[in-house]
Amino acid sequence: MALVTFLVVVAQLVAVQSIASPLERLRAKTPVETVKNLTPVQFAGQYANPSKEVVKRVGPPLSGNNLYLFPDKTYIYCQWSDILPNTVYDKGTWNFSGGVLELKSAQEISWAPELERRFLAVHRPSHDDEILLVGIEKELSYFEKEAGDDPEFMLLLVAKLRDATISQTETPKLKSNLMREGWKPNGFGKWP
Repeated sequence: MALVTFLVVVAQLVAVQSIASPLERLRAKTPVETVKNLTPVQFAGQYANPSKEVVKRVGPPLSGNNLYLFPDKTYIYCQWSDILPNTVYDKGTWNFSGGVLELKSAQEISWAPELERRFLAVHRPSHDDEILLVGIEKELSYFEKEAGDDPEFMLLLVAKLRDATISQTETPKLKSNLMREGWKPNGFGKWP
């Protein structure tokens, strides 16, 4: 009988999770507000994981990633580690509507870029100017599972936090530098 009760409870939790919006799922663990109604220029920036805030709390990381959202609605996604130089894994175009960022890879990306396609944009109530991007498919589920006693810190661990803005004037030079230094498409296999 205990097994049946357990299965019913699990089924109910799964049903509630599938009905709840990504924002409701985040708010069930920690207070957040949505980021809405920003122009591409206002939303553009370098979104990092780990962020400067996390690095201050736990020390220097051995790996990370940066999502560069440019005001012209293009993006470049890079990963790096102690043994891997900053490498472009994905690039393409982005759209931000209703608090959700959506990414679309460029045609020349023929490999799986290891980057979620949809992100919820939120901020902590005490940080009006911040933007946190939380991947809706993988990162949100991981956050829910691991939030524990410090959900705000877990949010910072899974999210990409905007560490810097990117202006229209600096976009061409930054894009050129990223592509010159990190674009190595021959190092990736084809998408199955």
